[in-house]
Amino acid sequence: DVELMALPELNFSEFYFETELDGIYRDAELKIFYGLSSSSGAAISVELFDAAQKSIAQSTLDNVAQAGQISLVLEDPLKWDAEHPNLYTLVTTLSDGQETVLRRYDRVGFREVEVDGNRLLVNGRPVKLRGADRHDIHPTLGRMTTPELDREDVRLAKEANMNFIRTSHYPPSESFLRYCDEFGLYVEDETAVCFVHTHRAGNYRETGISQDDPGFTGRYLSQLKEMVENHRNHPSVIIWSIGNENYYGSNFLKSYQWIKETDLTRPVIYSYPGQVPDSLRIYDILSIHYPDWRGDQEQYGIFIRGFDYAPMPVLFDEW
Repeated sequence: DVELMALPELNFSEFYFETELDGIYRDAELKIFYGLSSSSGAAISVELFDAAQKSIAQSTLDNVAQAGQISLVLEDPLKWDAEHPNLYTLVTTLSDGQETVLRRYDRVGFREVEVDGNRLLVNGRPVKLRGADRHDIHPTLGRMTTPELDREDVRLAKEANMNFIRTSHYPPSESFLRYCDEFGLYVEDETAVCFVHTHRAGNYRETGISQDDPGFTGRYLSQLKEMVENHRNHPSVIIWSIGNENYYGSNFLKSYQWIKETDLTRPVIYSYPGQVPDSLRIYDILSIHYPDWRGDQEQYGIFIRGFDYAPMPVLFDEW
């Protein structure tokens, strides 16, 4: 789908939010970050509604700066996870000092993702990811998707007792993530950088040597930026992937560093991790592909035994 949206002269150049839980994962702060096309006399009002459409928090700022933050503090809101996909509605109103010029509606899920040793935690509790890779593909329509097909894929995944989808090997549609938010699926959101300088096929080896090429840095970062900026408000997205089955190069280090400068609320995954020099850190979760049924695998000098890897969580995100 292609959507064309007309915006007033005064509009949001940037709008995203983060949910931060307290030390016992009870109370929460909703941090709303904004940027404006201009700031002269602008006012912003935010109001949060629960599932019953009851207003539970609100705030208004007059004569706002061109960029800033608004916070709402919530006492024990319902948390979001794959088993309890509780969502709130955030209504944000932008005015020019005289009248409303723009109003937006966003779904909010209060959840916090952390890596603790070799455990992945959601809202302080360890989770095991059980799921599958997914392509935008249909037996008669080809490589495409529709909101109806997106919904059916999410429904079938839940029916199969999955709690996790990896979007191999490119970001998904907006509607797919909305349904993952609504029904409760964890998502590894993957940028479309794959098979760089790998064994896959001759054409990849011949034309895909871009990992250290500064001429390609902008292409790596631009599509990564689009993915993160468009999808960071979705609670279902719990992992950013900076690529699939690639030989390491400086463009992947720059990709990891850009995410860590932009979004500290989610861990990052990368394959092949065994290609990364020991002196560098470009991933928070170890991605290993195709272990045997015992959970054993050796890949580029990294050894996994019995599905376990002591330094960090390991995810067999192709199997």
